[in-house]
Amino acid sequence: MLATEIFNKLKDNETSSWAVWSEENENSLDFFLSKQESFHARVIFVGLNRSNTANDFSKVSPLSNFHTKGHTGDKRLKRFIQDTNLVNLIGGFMTDISEQIETKSDLVMIEEVNAIKIFTEKIRLIDDSEIRHIICFGDKVFNAFITGLKISKSRIKEIRDKKIKEVEVKVDNEIWHLYRVWHYSNYGTFIHKSEIEMPIQLHYINDKIVPK
Repeated sequence: MLATEIFNKLKDNETSSWAVWSEENENSLDFFLSKQESFHARVIFVGLNRSNTANDFSKVSPLSNFHTKGHTGDKRLKRFIQDTNLVNLIGGFMTDISEQIETKSDLVMIEEVNAIKIFTEKIRLIDDSEIRHIICFGDKVFNAFITGLKISKSRIKEIRDKKIKEVEVKVDNEIWHLYRVWHYSNYGTFIHKSEIEMPIQLHYINDKIVPK
């Protein structure tokens, strides 16, 4: 079970959350507390940043990142992970690589080495897993890990039938499996990436994980 003092520390960080959703989509602090035993960092979902410039963190519930009521992309995550019962992904940690608030992703600036350092410190607060599966939403997040960890691009595998990029890297005493999946908020011309292809990508990752 996640220690209460660690839970309290993480809930005060606006980019932290967990891959669990209430049926009513009312993700209160009490709801997250009731699910605390299932939380882990063997699987980590990583977005780019909080994009809602109107989101005043002081006025929203703790741990609301990835859980905005009425947000189409967030509802997709619930549908594809929890409602489909991808058991190895449920309860995984969710965060962003940047704490910058910016609606346009191309304006988000990342200092990769420092961002990975902060990310590593955060997930090691949670547990000391020997193997982690890190799911990066979009190329910009995935490339931040590749640059920050100094991974040669020749090592990256492309799983063409799943449209996934994947690489394994040793970080200190841990093995990290990094995946690039599509972003969950695509719409219009690219909606098929989120609605059709991303669920297949998540199933692929779920099936690769050996349950603890």
